[in-house]
Amino acid sequence: MGKWTLLLGGLTIWAAHFFLLYAFASLFPGRDLARILSLAATLPALAASAWLLWFTVRRRQPQNSDDFGRWVGNVGALGAAVAIIAILWQALPALMV
Repeated sequence: MGKWTLLLGGLTIWAAHFFLLYAFASLFPGRDLARILSLAATLPALAASAWLLWFTVRRRQPQNSDDFGRWVGNVGALGAAVAIIAILWQALPALMV
């Protein structure tokens, strides 16, 4: 996996999820279909972010890479963790209403 993919993967997943939720809310305002589609978009986004977090945490271990590789793993893990929190933050209001 490329370094840029690890560095920006979590933030890219978060952005894609945000745009999907925005599109669903705009196309189907106040309808149950928007909530169902929001849930359908949230679960894969959370799974992808969790997998990226797991992958980057494994990459941080000293025997797997040099100093730069560990730094990429640290930043990638932070981005994936922030993405998980942000995805939950964006999805909960749509799913609770």
